[in-house]
Amino acid sequence: MVYIPHEKMSPCLTNALQFMLLILVVLTTSVEAGLLSKVTIQITNALGPNTDLTVHCKSNDDDLGYHRLHPGDSFAFKFKPNIWGTTLFFCSFEWAGEFHYYDVFRADRDGCGNCYWTIYFLGICSHDHKCIQWQDRAGSKPRPLLP
Repeated sequence: MVYIPHEKMSPCLTNALQFMLLILVVLTTSVEAGLLSKVTIQITNALGPNTDLTVHCKSNDDDLGYHRLHPGDSFAFKFKPNIWGTTLFFCSFEWAGEFHYYDVFRADRDGCGNCYWTIYFLGICSHDHKCIQWQDRAGSKPRPLLP
């Protein structure tokens, strides 16, 4: 390795090296934090017999289309969160005259590499058994099903 004294380097070269070092640190930190790893979201219909569930998931960049899930069926998708930590996927859930929605992945909230959601009549439950009651009107905040 050749050592170049700092005072002999041009300011432009110094700035370029500092910028490259910053990028290297950010990318290393992102990889270590799992930000560039793929995340899997899985949604399962637990509405009971004879009740199909229609799921429609989107982000600001991707529309994953409509998926009809029979009782016990699941729908899964994978994606890479962005390095800014702002990735958001939200889904609507429709069955027998009911319509609900939920953010199934928010980078500022979720740290899971595999996020499993189960859909019930009263709400949505995560893989760690945290359940949220469906919102009863637009703009209302989700409430836990259990205290």
